[in-house]
Amino acid sequence: MMRALYRSMALVAMTTSAACAQSATETRLPAGTRVCDMSVRVVSIRLVDAAGAPVSGASIVVRRVRTRATLEHAEAMGGQGDYKIIEDGELSDLRREGEPFDVSFTKGGRVRKVRLVIGQDAGGCHVLLKRGPASVRF
Repeated sequence: MMRALYRSMALVAMTTSAACAQSATETRLPAGTRVCDMSVRVVSIRLVDAAGAPVSGASIVVRRVRTRATLEHAEAMGGQGDYKIIEDGELSDLRREGEPFDVSFTKGGRVRKVRLVIGQDAGGCHVLLKRGPASVRF
């Protein structure tokens, strides 16, 4: 009886092992296929004062130079002086090598402008700041 039980368990283990090997073979992707992780990347910029402290409450306008279109999703993030410029959801027509964006901050009648070059990472999965400051003195 025990021998029969061990044989059955061995058969189940071999069958499961073969099924796993077969499913692994079935899920292989063709060479050159892009595989992206599920994380979401955001290009943001920090607005700081002369002492380096974060400046919150500024309005932000981000304009894509190529199309002159204003990005609708640019916004303050969490009130700590960080402002979202672009995220992965807006990646579809972004040039991989990068393209210029004009960013304007306005607060209390003062305006500060900067140009960023934003493109895609090497895998084409996420937005990436190619050139420009990570923080701007206001």
